[in-house]
Amino acid sequence: MKKLSLLLSLIIVSSLFAIAHEFWLEPQKFLLEAGEKLHLKIFVGEGFVGEEIDFSKFKVAKYTHYSPDDEENTSGSLNEQQLNDFLKFEKEGNHLIALNNTNKHIELEADKFNEYLKEEGLDNVLQWRKEHGALNKKGREMYQRCVKTLLQVGKTQNELYRRNTGMRLELIPQQNPYIAKESLTFQVLFDNKPVENALLLVWQKGIEKPNVRKFRTDATGKVTFSFEPKGIFMISTVQMVPHTDSTEADWQSYWGSYTFGFK
Repeated sequence: MKKLSLLLSLIIVSSLFAIAHEFWLEPQKFLLEAGEKLHLKIFVGEGFVGEEIDFSKFKVAKYTHYSPDDEENTSGSLNEQQLNDFLKFEKEGNHLIALNNTNKHIELEADKFNEYLKEEGLDNVLQWRKEHGALNKKGREMYQRCVKTLLQVGKTQNELYRRNTGMRLELIPQQNPYIAKESLTFQVLFDNKPVENALLLVWQKGIEKPNVRKFRTDATGKVTFSFEPKGIFMISTVQMVPHTDSTEADWQSYWGSYTFGFK
């Protein structure tokens, strides 16, 4: 019985780690020269410290490389080598990579689900559960990731940094991070509409004191924060809506992140 309890506890912890933590794209370098090759990795973790995820473990709904004069798309079950061979950086300028995976399912006990909602700032969902007497109900959820990373090739600049890639959850900087000096503004869009009061996290590592700052978006879905171009940044947010098929899950969540860096 003790072994069974331990196993169940490990499963719950593992499930919570899989869903209630950040997920991001991180290349070994963000600043490239034309013609350079790049090794891109996916990480999941907390505190902007994570474990590398095997690309082949999930299906890719969208994997797009936006280059200065073109865009290339692929999808399906792809391994890491295939995805990295797909990337070519022949043209100078900003290059944007977007990844959206297909849905995954998770089910959490009521207290774990409520804790997770608080941690991720999903106050509207928690309030709904309170108002509908569902605080003691398990959380049945489908989730997917909507992540982007921005690279700088050479010295040329362009507008790709603010490209709306068509994912349901979009994080869009209003200034080019590779030009900005003192502040940056990010906008959160869901179904192409600004999201008010979304919790937006600004992570920074690769500096003496790694940190995270928390903000809430305004009525236009925007947050402006002070900015110093050092280290690696990740901007992240989560959105959750009722799932369309209640026999499958109660909720559908979308996890967004946007990374860029100065190395």
